[in-house]
Amino acid sequence: MLIIENGYLKGRKINIVPDKRTRYTPANVRRAILNIVDVSDMNTLEIFGGSGSVSFEFLSSGAIHSTIIETSKKACSTIIKNANLLGVKDRIKLICSDFRKSIEKLNEKYDIIFMDPPFQMGLAEEALIKISENNKIYDENILIIVEHSKRELLKEKYNNLIKYKEYNYGDIILSLYTKEGD
Repeated sequence: MLIIENGYLKGRKINIVPDKRTRYTPANVRRAILNIVDVSDMNTLEIFGGSGSVSFEFLSSGAIHSTIIETSKKACSTIIKNANLLGVKDRIKLICSDFRKSIEKLNEKYDIIFMDPPFQMGLAEEALIKISENNKIYDENILIIVEHSKRELLKEKYNNLIKYKEYNYGDIILSLYTKEGD
């Protein structure tokens, strides 16, 4: 079980994915994300959703809606169970598909995009490139938060997305990207 760390759902327990390969955003990092950014009235996108814990943290802290992309059927089932358990099923859209296909099909705008891909497989970079190629999903105020291993170095720029800040939490780095100014 994981525990929601922030907002009106704080203290509520959610299920984990029944797959030992699933790695979770640690509680201290989830708390830190919500200290970095105010998600009130935001529309969010979580890529590599796992149990949906970060989206549920966003919703608990004032986000209006969260779209979650996840390829694992076990994880998708867990996300649905957790959304029902928390009473937020009407505030999520779950896309059970590979991120490569899903990102290019998205056409709604997001204020915040969060991703926590499996570490050191090049997926963070691949997702950043896919996001940068679909500029229908963000505007100049976009905040993209990438959780990655300190051993996985990300570039400063992916097309029109530029890294502007980085936070270190031991083995975990949060790299923040936004749209490059004109």
